[in-house]
Amino acid sequence: MAVFLSIQIKLVLEILAVVTICMMSPVWGWERIDRIKECGHQCSPGLYCKSKASLDVFRRPQSFESQPFQSVNISTVMKCKKERDCLLYLNVNGTLQLDENMQGVEICSLTLSTLRRQCRTVRFKKTESMKLHGQQVHVQYNCFEVGIAQQIIVTLKTIPDGNTQTMEYHVQDCNNGDIRGNIPICIAGKLDYSVDQKEKLVSVHVSEFLEDNDYHLRLCHKWHSCESTGAYVLIKREDPVKKVTLPYSKLVPCLCIEGWSSIPDSSRIQLCPFKKNTEELWSGITYNPISQELVWELACPIEVRVSLCWTTEHIHNCTDLPNSSQTVQNKIKYVGIDSHPRLCVKFTTKSGSWIRCPFANGYFPVWNMKVVLTPDQYQVVITSAMDVVVSLTLCNRTAHSICHPLGKNRVLIHVDKSNPVTANLTRGMCQSNICIQGRRVDVKYAIPVQTCELQCSLIVSHSNDGGTFVWMVTLSFAILTVVVVAALVGHVTLTEKKYGFKRQSESSTFKTKCRLPTSAKSVPSLLCR
Repeated sequence: MAVFLSIQIKLVLEILAVVTICMMSPVWGWERIDRIKECGHQCSPGLYCKSKASLDVFRRPQSFESQPFQSVNISTVMKCKKERDCLLYLNVNGTLQLDENMQGVEICSLTLSTLRRQCRTVRFKKTESMKLHGQQVHVQYNCFEVGIAQQIIVTLKTIPDGNTQTMEYHVQDCNNGDIRGNIPICIAGKLDYSVDQKEKLVSVHVSEFLEDNDYHLRLCHKWHSCESTGAYVLIKREDPVKKVTLPYSKLVPCLCIEGWSSIPDSSRIQLCPFKKNTEELWSGITYNPISQELVWELACPIEVRVSLCWTTEHIHNCTDLPNSSQTVQNKIKYVGIDSHPRLCVKFTTKSGSWIRCPFANGYFPVWNMKVVLTPDQYQVVITSAMDVVVSLTLCNRTAHSICHPLGKNRVLIHVDKSNPVTANLTRGMCQSNICIQGRRVDVKYAIPVQTCELQCSLIVSHSNDGGTFVWMVTLSFAILTVVVVAALVGHVTLTEKKYGFKRQSESSTFKTKCRLPTSAKSVPSLLCR
């Protein structure tokens, strides 16, 4: 009994497998195309008929209440001259009820893509029409030549009464396995490749293509169509070796190898093996120092959002610059860039984020702020390779990239490329978490530069055209720093206020006259007394 059940189960599984294969074969592209040796017309046994071409004139189909055709079947058939050299034809098979007045059937096909119309009339012998009156007969014609993937309108009309039936048919394309291996324009060949990343070369070997024809090979970037990279080779049919090398610049995800035979309307085969090379997309950032423009162009179709950010000690911590985020269509452009080594570009897709810092290697910052120790005091020195405007503020740093401004006071300094600016710092006002923060304000996108650990009262000296002016920030920074210190230690006392006034009086011993440059008109009067 167990053996019998086992046999029954095995039989059921085999039947299910066969049914599944039969149902899925059209989806997999293995719908079989019937082959014919000769094309022509054919009628039911006992019904003599002959065919001739009809005038190639379009006639508007007429509508009748009765449908003389019980069924109409349309299929694709294949006629081959030799192996892998076949043509496709339309096979039309109609079943109708014959009456003594019916003289024949006109069968027409109209190709929608080319508006080509083919018509054929199949006529019956009158004596046999009378003899077979009332019986069902079959009429077949399979000589309408068609092309792959064409949309066809098929019309059958009885003669002479003109009863018409119209159907639409879609010819299979090169995805069909039978067509792909036997119709010349579908035989695109087989491609095997290898990559030499050191030499940046792709080696391609071609096989299973039409040996009687030349063969084209190229590299292309696949967007809506495949756009050539310029790497192209023509393999001559007489060449014994069907292997070539193609140079590339980057193995981006949309880089494809494309090949096709040298026959009109030939199908093309594309091999796109680098789809996982997403990292390659984020290179190619260019910068123009004259116009201060940073440009990045999209090499492949991908949804990506680009923003500017700046790093501190760790590149993975990149703080976004406000109002710098853009969605890329073809390319992005940032105008007004402070080309600092810590200014970076962040690329964000659905699969993650990538950071690239185009100025990290080989670029020097346009301006620089550093601390210099002199015999008497500390100095912050600001130098620049071009004329810039820098904003200086005091801030309280709470994290690597977070420094909260202390008060609303801001000093704008014009720095000439030939005249450095110095900021004198007194040692008694230094605090570990207080920083002097500088940022260019004459460009749209600039990162903050911070000098910490030595924050004190600020005296800025600047020489221009032989003249010298001293910008002494005493009262404002002194009071502000004292308040910050008091807040940090939690002891706000009258003694500390007196100490602040004492510092103010000590600063007044500087006999230098305070003069604000034209560019610093927006500085509050509190900065200069």
